Amino acid sequence: MNKTSQPMNKWIPISIIAVLVVALAITATLMGMKISKLNGQINDADTKISGLQSQVNSLQANVSSLQTQLKQAQDIAASLQSSLDKANSQIGTLTSTNSNQAAQIKTMTYPRNFTSIDELTNWLQKANPIPVGVDPSTLTSLQKAQMALALEVKASRDGYILPAILPLLGNLDQMTNRAIVGDFIYEVRAWDNFAQIGGRAVPAMPSYPIPPPGQ
Repeated sequence: MNKTSQPMNKWIPISIIAVLVVALAITATLMGMKISKLNGQINDADTKISGLQSQVNSLQANVSSLQTQLKQAQDIAASLQSSLDKANSQIGTLTSTNSNQAAQIKTMTYPRNFTSIDELTNWLQKANPIPVGVDPSTLTSLQKAQMALALEVKASRDGYILPAILPLLGNLDQMTNRAIVGDFIYEVRAWDNFAQIGGRAVPAMPSYPIPPPGQ
């Protein structure tokens, strides 16, 4: 009986080994399939990652382009704002100039008499300064006449009535300017700014021979 059992015992390890080999083969096959599937998934993931990276690069390029366009637009806006500020400044300057010119034109269009002797003498000191060292006695008749005419123009520009008066017989040496202050008439010498009463105006003259509109 022992002799019969010995061959059977020899086949048992062989069967176990065969089963293990088959199991290993099946396991290896399954692992290979799983690995192949995983490799495919990895390749798909790489493809998707590459596509997403391409999209990211494209978006970054778009962002950079938009930032450049934004900077250009901001520069244009800043330049336009600067131009607008300059234009507004020029408009303000022109408006101020026009207002001043309009006021000056109105002043020259509607000249008036001096309201007081103080106003007359103060204006003479500012508008007709006598150069230091000038001796009126050395001035010729023509020079005195020219100074009287120039004083009339200065007064007219400032809105005052101060006409140059040619004396009787045409003696230029006696040519003066005449100012009316209320009911007094003042004779003004342009060469030394001396003013003295030369007569009375009865009744008193109005300040404006031609009143400006609204006055």
